[in-house]
Amino acid sequence: MSAAELLKHARGLPRGERQKLLSGLLTLEEQPEKSVGAEKRVKWPDVEARARRIFGKRVMPNLVLMEREEASA
Repeated sequence: MSAAELLKHARGLPRGERQKLLSGLLTLEEQPEKSVGAEKRVKWPDVEARARRIFGKRVMPNLVLMEREEASA
């Protein structure tokens, strides 16, 4: 809804209601907007580092690829 349409509908309101609406709009305008970058960033766990702590330098076989090779053979 555009501002012009909003004002057109506000003219039909009683004077007290219209003043409440306009004062509410002004307070909304005065409040600072949250910037998109201000959101808290999510810290994801380092899965690779955890796997190195658990398994060391061992290389685990890719079971999915092994099963596909067995199925195609």
